[in-house]
Amino acid sequence: MTISTMKLISFLLVLLSQFSFNESIAQAPTPTLDVKQSKSLVFLDSETNPTASVKFNSLFQNNGSKRAVTTWIFSGNEGKDWEYVNGDANAEDIEIEFLKVGNYSVELAVSYTYSVVLKSGETEIEEDEIGYEKEYIVTATKNLDELTQIHADSNFLKLVKKASDYLVKTDYINDPTPSIFLAKGYYGIYRNELPDPIVSDPWEETINSISMAIEKDINGIFNEKIHKMWLNKFQNDFFDNYIFYNLEEDDGFYSIYNGADAEKKAELLDLLIEGCEIYAAISTQPTVIKLIEAPIRLASKDARTANNIWKTEIENLKELTEEDFYNMTETDIKALKYGAMLSAVTLTQLRQSNSEACEILSSLKDVFKYDRGFLAFMKNIYNNCKEE
Repeated sequence: MTISTMKLISFLLVLLSQFSFNESIAQAPTPTLDVKQSKSLVFLDSETNPTASVKFNSLFQNNGSKRAVTTWIFSGNEGKDWEYVNGDANAEDIEIEFLKVGNYSVELAVSYTYSVVLKSGETEIEEDEIGYEKEYIVTATKNLDELTQIHADSNFLKLVKKASDYLVKTDYINDPTPSIFLAKGYYGIYRNELPDPIVSDPWEETINSISMAIEKDINGIFNEKIHKMWLNKFQNDFFDNYIFYNLEEDDGFYSIYNGADAEKKAELLDLLIEGCEIYAAISTQPTVIKLIEAPIRLASKDARTANNIWKTEIENLKELTEEDFYNMTETDIKALKYGAMLSAVTLTQLRQSNSEACEILSSLKDVFKYDRGFLAFMKNIYNNCKEE
């Protein structure tokens, strides 16, 4: 080792010792920040609640620090798109009234201070900041009573025209409501076999419009009763004709055709796969159809896709919340029930074990605790998933 190298090492050791002497004894605190809100969807033309306001609370857990300054930033322009009803940009808790149709995002910052005791015994006050941001935390929309009335009058051709006009309005580009009414119009044209000089396949356009609305529906406009009831009606029509119709009833549940006619089986499987893919696009909870799709994929000799679906969806089922189930339509629940049964039987035969089947069935026990068919299936075929 050369003399110059030794000098360099000695110099670095001196610097390190000085740094160690002056560093703080305690680590900096790690506060957390979250936002609680009273709702995520408001209607600007609601008759029952004329003020489209939302309350926001900044949830700051100090963990050894002290809140200094709170700063709220919302997308859009204050006074034009929204305004404060209570509080201001620096209040801990605020209430905002939304004035214009749109999806609104938020950024929240909280600066905080904390004491640092140095090894020298001196105390210093340090300052830091923690942030929270969420895109589309609130959707402000309108009921569009004009379109509601046209739909109630069963004037479906006019409804399609008027809903299409709203689609191109700047305020409604990202709003699902016009697409929902467009779907209602096309479905009415289809059901009533009305001649339309523009659209050749109103059934397909209904599906496309529902899918478009769901893609845009960030905060649950489709969960509103009037829209949810209509969606359920369409889903049920679709499910009965494109899923149930191509399955075989088997002692209280449904199974895949397994007869000797290979051509018939291939045709039914193609129809079922297409049906499952379409249903996933017209449901706000696409998980519900996946447990039907997986056994169909397996029967189509696509074991990789089937196994990937089971691996993903068994975990997804465990993550579903009470609110998720509440937001499902009756048809979603029906699809989930029969999909769970079909997947359970298929997995038991495939794995020679009830393990994965019981994971599915047990995760849905509370959802179907009053469903006699599901309970009988669990008891008679799976002994309520109790170990022998």
